[in-house]
Amino acid sequence: MNPYRYRVALRATHPHADLVPLFEAIGLRPSRQWVAGAPRRAAADGTVSGHHRDSYATAPLSGDAAADGGARAWADEPFEAFMRRQLDRLAPHQPALQALAGEGGRCELAIGLSAGESFGFELSTWLCEAAARLRLSLAFDIHPDAGT
Repeated sequence: MNPYRYRVALRATHPHADLVPLFEAIGLRPSRQWVAGAPRRAAADGTVSGHHRDSYATAPLSGDAAADGGARAWADEPFEAFMRRQLDRLAPHQPALQALAGEGGRCELAIGLSAGESFGFELSTWLCEAAARLRLSLAFDIHPDAGT
């Protein structure tokens, strides 16, 4: 048994464009977003000095998992199967994602992994090629469980 959990989010940056329309076209509601030039905000909605240099948006893809704040367990759906399903979901939006990259923007799948013991999985050539066709980077953030 692979005892790991994972979260996946779509993240995008762009030098100036509002990214919310792209996310809405994909069927995602950004959990966090801003537009280049907007004032920075503190966590308590207070203004912080400066302005955002680039536009940014992020939305969870694994948010349909009810337990653990959106984290999915391998036992619920193996990571590889989840990633394939998400890349299939994003495939119809390939022209928009490629255009974003062509305009100086960047889009990635931000993948958070955690486990109490060692684990492994394979990123198949199909997954890597599908992400590359969509101009999506894969960004991994790996956390050991607390107390391990």
